[in-house]
Amino acid sequence: GLTGASSVSAGAAFSCAVLNAGAAGTVKCWGLNTNGQLGDSTVVQKTSPVAVSGLVGAVQVVTGTSHACARLSDGTVKCWGLNTNGQLGDNTTVQKTSPVLVSGLTSVASIAAGGSTTCAVLTTGAVKCWGLNTNGQLGDNTTVQKLVPTAVSGIDGTAAKATVIAVGASHTCALITDGSVRCWGLNTSGQLGDNTLVQKLIPTTVKA
Repeated sequence: GLTGASSVSAGAAFSCAVLNAGAAGTVKCWGLNTNGQLGDSTVVQKTSPVAVSGLVGAVQVVTGTSHACARLSDGTVKCWGLNTNGQLGDNTTVQKTSPVLVSGLTSVASIAAGGSTTCAVLTTGAVKCWGLNTNGQLGDNTTVQKLVPTAVSGIDGTAAKATVIAVGASHTCALITDGSVRCWGLNTSGQLGDNTLVQKLIPTTVKA
């Protein structure tokens, strides 16, 4: 029964889709709902799509392990689901079964989620991240989790501008306007591409 879908994203055991992206855009989700990651104001799993409560204006949806976020047509972001590490960005660690506004985040061009971390690229090219930061995956030169969006060091829209962001379970990468890629976070398997196995707390250029 799902029609009008323009994009889709899959989390650990649930999926979400944007319908009719734009000012009237909505999101429907299905699957596991233990932490409210379907956003329908319940914690009951659904085997077919259900509407995310009260969400309109959606243009993009992304999913982490147990949370989801939608970018809205007005440049803001709303998130729902598990929030143990502040991955919803609403300055709390309380899970939400329906969307809440990410604190202080505007002019967002794109978003990405992975594990318990969420990131956004602003229209200026700056990057902000929030949530789990055990391995420096927020890129702010700390390993302290953040409950609200925090600037990624060096990708500030001036010294460097990002066009695309991607978030893994414990590391993050950004495509820069000059065609290079910078990554940060866990690096035990060389996932940062900098020819080391050392985690990085700030963006490091992937080596050619």
